[in-house]
Amino acid sequence: RQPGQILAFIPCKGGSGSTFIATNLGYQLATENKKVILIDLNLQFGDAVLFVHDHKPSHNLAHVVQNIQRLDASFLAGSLVNVSPSYGVLAAPEDPGHAMEVKPEHVDVLLNVAVNNYDFVILDVGRTLDAVTIRALDQAHQICPVIQMTLPFLRDASRLLAAFRSLSY
Repeated sequence: RQPGQILAFIPCKGGSGSTFIATNLGYQLATENKKVILIDLNLQFGDAVLFVHDHKPSHNLAHVVQNIQRLDASFLAGSLVNVSPSYGVLAAPEDPGHAMEVKPEHVDVLLNVAVNNYDFVILDVGRTLDAVTIRALDQAHQICPVIQMTLPFLRDASRLLAAFRSLSY
């Protein structure tokens, strides 16, 4: 199989709707017979699973990285909240304190397994450009900044694009 495509959605400002767009795009792709995983990389306050499912996840990203040496396709699939047979969400850590457990090297392993087992890997990225986020964005095939047409959003979009240029995106 061909490796999957990594699509990253990042808000220019909080409340932009990037999680809404990312989760719904994942659902739409899954209805077109694509195998889709959404990884919530908004580590401290991620809530992507709430957009597509009504139960508390039994596993999340913190659980996966605590067991990163065991990570394979079946372990990853078992850690997802299944929205449909071809769409799963890897929830952000429930406790913001567990966000510190996710390291950039974990992102490499996680994305490697994901692209080899899914047609689309959608990343719902938080607003922070930290080492974990940058490692994920480095591997993304497309980065989609999400903006609303107000002056604060435009100002922050300009700042974000400047940061992207400095990172050679």
